[in-house]
Amino acid sequence: MPAYRQERVTQRVHQEISLLLVRDLGDPRLLNVNITRVEMSGDLRYAHVFVSPPASPEEGTEMLAGLRSAAGYIRHRLAESLDMKFAPELRFDLDRAIEKGERFLRVLEQVQAEERAAKALAELPSTHAAIEIVKPPRKRATLAEKKASPPKSSRKKILKQKK
Repeated sequence: MPAYRQERVTQRVHQEISLLLVRDLGDPRLLNVNITRVEMSGDLRYAHVFVSPPASPEEGTEMLAGLRSAAGYIRHRLAESLDMKFAPELRFDLDRAIEKGERFLRVLEQVQAEERAAKALAELPSTHAAIEIVKPPRKRATLAEKKASPPKSSRKKILKQKK
């Protein structure tokens, strides 16, 4: 079956369900239902309808219960309005894509903030570069001190004798 027919039927199902929710259904649980997208199976017998989630989870469960109880009526009305052999079986779910998108944007903003902070830190002058560490000059033994100290080989002998 060509994909364009599936797309056309999907758009039509989306449009018809939206109109039914606004015009025909008087259930108070379905007052602010927004259909975000519809996915149809390849054989057009099943329609997965996604609705935008309300503010509270309790309202979401009530809304889904109302939609599931009205699914038979909606399917019957779809069969009347669509020119198809079979009316699609409807399944309603909350659309979590919006929440996932918001979560993705928060994570992206956090990563960008961390990158900006790292860049700002890299641009600051390093404490090691700003403060020049000056080592005191190495004291060299004078010729008189060298003559006064015993040679290295004799030092080893002296140390062995002390043990």
